[in-house]
Amino acid sequence: MRAKSKSFLVIVVFLIAALCSCSVAPSEDTVAGAITAYFENARYRVVDLKIGKIEGMPLSEKTYMGTPGYVVEVVSITLESQADRGADIKKGSQLSFSNARIRVRQDAAKKDVWHVSIISGISVI
Repeated sequence: MRAKSKSFLVIVVFLIAALCSCSVAPSEDTVAGAITAYFENARYRVVDLKIGKIEGMPLSEKTYMGTPGYVVEVVSITLESQADRGADIKKGSQLSFSNARIRVRQDAAKKDVWHVSIISGISVI
């Protein structure tokens, strides 16, 4: 009987540790705000943004004791350049991308602030 109670206790401790280490994914509005702020800093205006799934980072990319991160599927995004960018991109021109992936990470100091960390599928910057 003692072996069963020890096993039960180990399982309970493991479950509590696992649940406490999980973080809540940012909302779609929060992610949209982080993406918009990122592109505004790069002198692009976000004209249209459609967000798909927001999923946790793959286990292979998680950092021990690091801030939580999520992968955001961007169904489509349209950006408008706020400045000339060489011969190809002029001020006011719009660029559209689809099926992009953006990784966001939680700010270490402010838990309600998220930052773009990696972008794939959007080649403007």
